Formats: sequence, C-alpha cells, structure tokens
Amino acid sequence: MNPVFTFVLGLLIGWLIEWMIDYFYWRKRYANKETFNAPEAAITDEPSPVRATEPAPVIQATPDDLKVIKGIGKVIERKLNDAGIHTYEQLGNLTPADLRRILGSTIERLANEESLLQQARDLARRNR
Repeated sequence: MNPVFTFVLGLLIGWLIEWMIDYFYWRKRYANKETFNAPEAAITDEPSPVRATEPAPVIQATPDDLKVIKGIGKVIERKLNDAGIHTYEQLGNLTPADLRRILGSTIERLANEESLLQQARDLARRNR
C-alpha cells in the first residue's frame, strides 16, 4: 500500500475512535455537571431589598446511621453529613438532582438514586 494512503487512513481511524470516546464517555459525564450550574444573577444598578427575618429555631435531631441504606457507605455518608444531611427524613426530602449535586462524582457508584431516596423515606416513616 501507498505510505501516504496508510498514514491518512490511520489518521481518520484515530479521529473516529477519539470522537467515539468523546461522545460516549466525556459528553455524558459533563452534560450532567452543566445542568447543575445555575445561571448567574443579572447585574443591575438597583439594590436588592433586604428583609429582616427571624432565624428559624435550630432543632437538634439525633443523627441516623445512613449506612443502613443499601448503596451508602462511609464516603457517601460523610459527604451527606458535610452537606447537613444527618437523618433519613432529610435524605428522603431530597430530589435526585439535589443528591447528584451534593455527591458529585461519587453518585456514579449508585445504581439508582431514586431507590436510595425511597429507602430513606421508608426508614423515616418507620422511625416516626
């Protein structure tokens, strides 16, 4: 075969493989992260109104062992605790989008976020 033809064919095949990796791996991974970036607030010259509100009373709830839920280990429990999620009820009140935002890349280890949240809701109902 002609060496120039072989070189061009190799470049085309390499480009095709690179495009497939980009499409199936990286775009899917970064498409999820882009949905979590909230648009920045519009900058205006008008000052925003400030409301004086009373702080909500802080209720100290006893933390639950979140590792009881299938799919949550030490690392995920620590990330949830750092985000202020300490009970089954708090975890059950989250949406799958909230859970992905809190856990970041760790969420890829979970098979089904909705199943995890449903388990938390069931445990919260049992503990009432």
